[in-house]
Amino acid sequence: MNRFKPANDQPLDERVLDQALNWMVALQSGTCNAAEQHACQQWRNEHPQHELAWQRLAGLSRDMRVNTHALSASSARQLLQARSVPSRRTVLKGFAGLSVASALGLSVRERVLLPELFSDYHTATGERRHLRLADNGELQLDTRTAVDIRGAHLTLNLGRLLLITGISAGTAVQTANGWVRPAALSRMIISHDLPRQQGTQVQMLSGSASIEPSHGASLLLGTGRQLSFDRLQGGPLATVSFSADAWTQGLLIAERMPLVEVLEQLDRYRRGVLRCDPAVAGLQVSGSFSLDQPEASLDLLAKVLPVRVQRVFGYLATVVPA
Repeated sequence: MNRFKPANDQPLDERVLDQALNWMVALQSGTCNAAEQHACQQWRNEHPQHELAWQRLAGLSRDMRVNTHALSASSARQLLQARSVPSRRTVLKGFAGLSVASALGLSVRERVLLPELFSDYHTATGERRHLRLADNGELQLDTRTAVDIRGAHLTLNLGRLLLITGISAGTAVQTANGWVRPAALSRMIISHDLPRQQGTQVQMLSGSASIEPSHGASLLLGTGRQLSFDRLQGGPLATVSFSADAWTQGLLIAERMPLVEVLEQLDRYRRGVLRCDPAVAGLQVSGSFSLDQPEASLDLLAKVLPVRVQRVFGYLATVVPA
């Protein structure tokens, strides 16, 4: 039986289903505030189709919570990878992940890694990857990035990517917060769930894109501008830094950046655990550092700042006062 059709066998409107999926994922993530919960209830009350889509997805969620405890590891993986339609994959990733993770006996850290484990393409720690898209566009994935690709429809589940669109204008990138629809021959950086980042960030290096929060008004982003957006709205516009795409060349360029933020960036490229002593967290850092050689970058920081690096078995590193 197709769970995505109402009882009278008439298919749900795709836009309504997408909206219901976004609300379901948002509310079951545990991060919604009271205003977002109220907005969800208002959306459900707006039209009978909205409530119908919500009830059917809620039923699917209950079935999965009840039944996943009996799944074998291989069956659970197949369930997470099922994608008869793109929306089904979104549902399974959004609110089945926790129950499937429990069925597999995964740790908290492994649950966090689920987007990387079950995406079409993902990069490991310290890895970057270049992909060619169907419309002759290009995609570069940063370290610890997970993406699904369905023709011109990309889903950024985690991390950061550089997108260069082809001659057609049909490419669209979806995140948990909404859509980015770039114009043809545009070049942009899209990131989601990075340290100190709120929602999804878009940095337009050239061209333009329509930013469409899941439950808010869309807006146009032009060359040299950037913003972050959540499910309800876009944040204030800012100017893109000249070094925004330095990571594509394996570099981190800091301009009076607090040391703790520099270390958070290096940590994404380094295997192990990297910590910062609060006593030196606020030191201002300016310079160019290698992301591909994070250990060398840590040694450089120790030369230019009053800090030293304590290492334990090459795995745990802590930056402390010198």
